[in-house]
Amino acid sequence: MRFCPAMVQTVVTILLLPTFIALGVWQMHRAVEKKQLFVAEAAAEQAAPQTLDSASSGKLSLHAQAHGQYDSQHLFLLDNRVNDGRVGYFLLAPLRLGGAGTDTKGVLVNLGWVAQGDSRQELPKVTVPETPQTVTGLALTPDAPPFHLTSRQQFASGWPKVVQSAQPEQLEKKLGYSLLPVVLYPDGSQVAKDRNKSMHAFGPSRLYGYAAQWFGFAAILIGIYLWHGFKRARTGEEKQWKP
Repeated sequence: MRFCPAMVQTVVTILLLPTFIALGVWQMHRAVEKKQLFVAEAAAEQAAPQTLDSASSGKLSLHAQAHGQYDSQHLFLLDNRVNDGRVGYFLLAPLRLGGAGTDTKGVLVNLGWVAQGDSRQELPKVTVPETPQTVTGLALTPDAPPFHLTSRQQFASGWPKVVQSAQPEQLEKKLGYSLLPVVLYPDGSQVAKDRNKSMHAFGPSRLYGYAAQWFGFAAILIGIYLWHGFKRARTGEEKQWKP
């Protein structure tokens, strides 16, 4: 049986087939990574909390306990957070490890959702405890922002300061002291429950489904290429070399 595909179709197939396969493999890798993340976080939640202090460093994803005092004068509002259809912010509070009067590191604590005011120009009034606190929860490395933010977007004037991403290495520039590279989600808090729910809603099974779609596109592309090539051979179109 003769096989005479069109030149244009051959070029298109050569270009698209590796792309579809690569995207499918990428989604498979993402699914495996997400599954490993779920396992690691589940193990961390069951483990005894480890103490976070000024000596802690590196990327962390663990059950942790931090003792210190909130920097009540320097709070951050993480923008574009929606709760039950209402627009608002996540309140990120720097906890000075060891107390506010010591020259040590801090850690960002996500204290949950707060509603936006009547307009974006009217920031919500937020407060944190003034006394020393012990916070226990999951210390997680925040995801990188999906796009680059200018310094103006990142650091508007005044406090609390509205920010677009929870990147400690960026936020510490406005604090005068360094932050650990994690965000602490307190045990039993609504924000911790919501984060866990949203993560599992977009779990490995969905990523495997996306991978199957890309592999399916690759299979369809091959099928069309073969069918069209054999059809051209049967109908004597091989001499024309056109789609």
